[in-house]
Amino acid sequence: MPSPTTGTPNPPRTRRSLTTAAPVALALLVAAGAVAVHRVTGQFWWDLAAYRTGAAAAAGGDGRLYDVAVRGADGIELGFTYPPFAALLFQPLGYAPTEVAIGLWAFASVLALLAVIRLTWRAVAPTADRRAVPALVATVLALPLFAVSGHLQAGQVGLFLMLLVLLDLTGDPSRRWYGLGVGIAAGIKLTPLIFVVYLLATGRPRAAGTAVAGFLATVGVGFAWRPADSARFWGGTLLDSSRVTGDPRTILNQSLHGALARLADSAEVRHLWLPLAALVAVAGVGVAAWCARSGDHLLGVLACAATGLLVSPVSWHHHWVWAVPALVLLAERAWRVRSRPGLVVVGLGWLLLVLSTTWVLAGIQGWDLHFRGAGLVYSNLYVLIGLAALGYLPFHLRSVGSAATNRRTGARRRPVGGTA
Repeated sequence: MPSPTTGTPNPPRTRRSLTTAAPVALALLVAAGAVAVHRVTGQFWWDLAAYRTGAAAAAGGDGRLYDVAVRGADGIELGFTYPPFAALLFQPLGYAPTEVAIGLWAFASVLALLAVIRLTWRAVAPTADRRAVPALVATVLALPLFAVSGHLQAGQVGLFLMLLVLLDLTGDPSRRWYGLGVGIAAGIKLTPLIFVVYLLATGRPRAAGTAVAGFLATVGVGFAWRPADSARFWGGTLLDSSRVTGDPRTILNQSLHGALARLADSAEVRHLWLPLAALVAVAGVGVAAWCARSGDHLLGVLACAATGLLVSPVSWHHHWVWAVPALVLLAERAWRVRSRPGLVVVGLGWLLLVLSTTWVLAGIQGWDLHFRGAGLVYSNLYVLIGLAALGYLPFHLRSVGSAATNRRTGARRRPVGGTA
């Protein structure tokens, strides 16, 4: 039936139904697979188990949140490492049966992944919100990336935090609560605090203040709910890296700290890591701010995210889910200008991120702590990709700026009403 205002046919109802049902069906399929795998193996989803255990402990009484732990398949005990505010949000998980929690978490994670891709596409191209089928295809292609599959396998929270940050920082910067999403995300897990620095570097002190206020509000809620646990966490537990990893050399720790530990074949590399991390942090945030001031706000957010992953003491493979919006951005721009080299880079990046799944085998075989020769490249793949991307961006921004200057100069020289 034609629209009364435009006279054009409305989209067929069946097509709209399919574009709505297909993502739900995909999420249900992945959730069912997750439950089936857990039922058969009894393994994986250890991070989700830690969330559930922490939520139950916090509900049982103050002072117990950071004493409980779950034992993973490798015998390592996993404790709750997030602020008490996160344990408050995880409360429903503490009451749900294990397989129900796994299914719901996997279902919501896939929908969050799809939302990230749709949001990224919308930020890159204004018509992306109508591209339901390509977004669904991109979601399917993202699932085998080790950052994503590992995220789903662990039952991690990173996809939801990434979505919260992107919803906040790709929106209208003039809105009143711009920056609040960053603050709430940081209240759940501290790593998004780097975006506060990014907001300051891009000349948005009000948004940075809103983010800090939102973060402090989550801290206040935590103290009001569980004062003893909050005092313990903010009094020093958050600095205890042994609660996160026993040995930074593990291949799954894709941070500068982990890379240096593997290069030196030693867990004691703090004297090297601290100055290098400070240098990368300053340079990375500077590049991110340059992107934003050049009008490429999404690229700035992604550059800041990569910087945070590099300088964090521990960045697990599943923390690199930020590779998904980065690949979507690169693919969209390469396709728009029909750049074959650009599409090759996207394809190669996708392939490398899928092949990094073999790190699981490295861990099973006991290779994940000692690498030599070409193995050092293999074991530091994400770190090298992150450093290469940040190193390339200044050249990209300079060339874009030069092209824009040449266009403006040409426009000024062109005679009015004719051609030069």
